Amino acid sequence: MWSFSAAKTFKKCQRQWYYKNCLANWKAKDIHRHKAYLLSKLQSISSWRGSIVDSVISEVIVPTLKAKGTPSLTVAQQRAKELFDRQLKFARQHPLHQQGLSPSQVGSDFAVFHCMEYGGKIPETEIKKAKAEIDQALANLFNMPEVWSELKTAQYLVTQRALSFSHTGETVRAVPDLIAFYRNKPPLIIDWKVHFSGVYRALNQLGIYALALTRGKPHKDFPKLSKWEVTDLQLLEIQLLTNKIRRYQLDEVRIAEIDNFMAESISAMQLIVGEAKKSTLAPMEFLTASSPETCQFCNYQSICWESA
Repeated sequence: MWSFSAAKTFKKCQRQWYYKNCLANWKAKDIHRHKAYLLSKLQSISSWRGSIVDSVISEVIVPTLKAKGTPSLTVAQQRAKELFDRQLKFARQHPLHQQGLSPSQVGSDFAVFHCMEYGGKIPETEIKKAKAEIDQALANLFNMPEVWSELKTAQYLVTQRALSFSHTGETVRAVPDLIAFYRNKPPLIIDWKVHFSGVYRALNQLGIYALALTRGKPHKDFPKLSKWEVTDLQLLEIQLLTNKIRRYQLDEVRIAEIDNFMAESISAMQLIVGEAKKSTLAPMEFLTASSPETCQFCNYQSICWESA
């Protein structure tokens, strides 16, 4: 199973990729595999902030639009605050290593922080900042008429739906933030970003989403896509904190570049893993990160250092 995020992790640190994609398993009886699964759930405060915004868009704003209602900024911010408070309360307890902990059973209250696992405390200044930035991100979204026009005129909206297709013998998995289908124009794929830097451009990521939508087997509830080519699809990267919108469209050159990127990444992973079963692989077979910063913010510090 290959994904854009897995490829980024593999390039940054092969061993981190191993812990997340090979060792971690929530069903495994082996304590090391289960521990790796739990550690994979750790979030930085900034990534948690983004997940709150994603949840509110998917669970509050989009359902209101699908019901032909008018979303309210006040309601969205209130729901974000409620989710924020519940998850923060859970995260402060840091029950990550309690026997029998099941994230799926905890449900939407579940949140565990990297800073609690490796520092033992939550920086209150970061919490205050995250809360303000969630409000700001939602306020910026409600002040984007171009985006609202696209969403309100859509025939069908789909959030966080997993897509997959085959590439060079491996399964590529993609989960777009939002897909908007229309009666008389090609689908629109949106990727929400919640950070201030905004330097990284999401064209390759969105391009993979577009390929997954057009090359994979469609879900039963998807409108027919037969009259649209992948080059027809609209791609939007929306920076919710910097208030920027980047619109992309694929061409044959970019598609070839993305195909080559995926093939090279898949090949690099296959060269290391080969035909071996995940359970037989060892961490020492994988290279570590070259940057100390990568190690500093890695979820798997404890088990990586134990193996060393």
